[in-house]
Amino acid sequence: MNDRSIDPLNNQSDFDRNARTTNWPDTTPPAALATGWFMACLMLGALYFLPAMLPFLFNASSFAVGTVVSLAMFWFFYGMGWTPKRSAGMAGIGWLWALAVAIFTVLHLVVASQIATVDVGRALTSLAILMFMIVSAALLADTLFVIEDGALARAMTLVALIFFGVAALSIAGIQPPTQSIGEKPIFPYTEPSFFALTFAPVLIYLCISAPLWLRLIWLAAALVLALVLANLTLMVVVLLAAAVSLPLLILVPSFLAAVSFASLLDLSYFTDRINFTLTSKNLSTLVYIQGWQLLDESLRNTMGWGLGFQQLGIGYTNVPASIRLNQLLGFDLNLTDGSFIFAKIGSEFGVFGVTFSGVVVYLSIKSFIALRFTSRGGDRMPAPLMLCHAILLGSVVELLVRGANYFTGSIVLFLSACFFLLRVKKMRSGEIT
Repeated sequence: MNDRSIDPLNNQSDFDRNARTTNWPDTTPPAALATGWFMACLMLGALYFLPAMLPFLFNASSFAVGTVVSLAMFWFFYGMGWTPKRSAGMAGIGWLWALAVAIFTVLHLVVASQIATVDVGRALTSLAILMFMIVSAALLADTLFVIEDGALARAMTLVALIFFGVAALSIAGIQPPTQSIGEKPIFPYTEPSFFALTFAPVLIYLCISAPLWLRLIWLAAALVLALVLANLTLMVVVLLAAAVSLPLLILVPSFLAAVSFASLLDLSYFTDRINFTLTSKNLSTLVYIQGWQLLDESLRNTMGWGLGFQQLGIGYTNVPASIRLNQLLGFDLNLTDGSFIFAKIGSEFGVFGVTFSGVVVYLSIKSFIALRFTSRGGDRMPAPLMLCHAILLGSVVELLVRGANYFTGSIVLFLSACFFLLRVKKMRSGEIT
């Protein structure tokens, strides 16, 4: 089917067609307008880089503290009026969703406690952080995603250059020491996979928004980085960005040429990563297998209900990959985060988590179609909407390939992108302006 024959935005098409040819209503204070690109860069940078710094520098077990600090910075800027904002309705929407999620989570945990022992303190502490993230994401949707196109494009380019810069410094061995056991850490990330899943929406946005020659440069640079770092997750990100942004006349020959060239290289690390057997000594592969085995074990032991919020890895587990990892390392690894979000949310929320994951995949497919349509010469969408779709598409990497936990900056941006689509719907209905 010809890409141009598809209307990828479906029931949001009227709004998006108008938005492609007009700017957002200008209700931003002059100070925020003057610093819009800087504030966008600061908000994105805080969410992308700050949560990972504590695990890198101090071997902290979670990204949560860094995420809370980055959101506290955002609230300060928001309260001071330094961020653009367009409507007053998103805070209430955020609180409604936060309360709904809290009520559901507590009720689900009560039932889960009748199936197995749960750590209530851990669950409630994490729930408070999650509610803070949800409300913050709603407000972020009212600021980051309504910044003027040029300002957001400038901010995203600067963020991308920072990503490439820290990777280059890491390759050169110029970075702070870390106590983490992660392979090939890239400051502030303890491992290249965390770098990759965070970088995914940035690369996708750049490849959609740039002219063809510049897309090829961004993709080539990312591909070289993936090969130098020998990271399969980053390779998946590059392939996803290429698939959504390149014409088929370039995509297919480039893929065939890459395969031919790859046959001349030593790609044993990548082949080890896709050797999904317990004989593998690759820790990343074993952790990934462990995630699927934990999901299967949790669903079977709880009859599909789930272990309860933040209960993965807390109780006893007896999956083969965990035993293998313990034999190799002498301790457990990634039991509480499941290695990727689908394993964690499916294990903890059972059929509800599996259903939610299906919705995320559906949204990512819709975003792929929307971005592919735009990249092939379809009507241009505003930069904030483009970033929203890039985040939703990039989220599939964190969902199915490699993830940290619920409390990352990329999860906040995913929630914010969902709130932005909700904001669009409410604007069309006249509920908010």
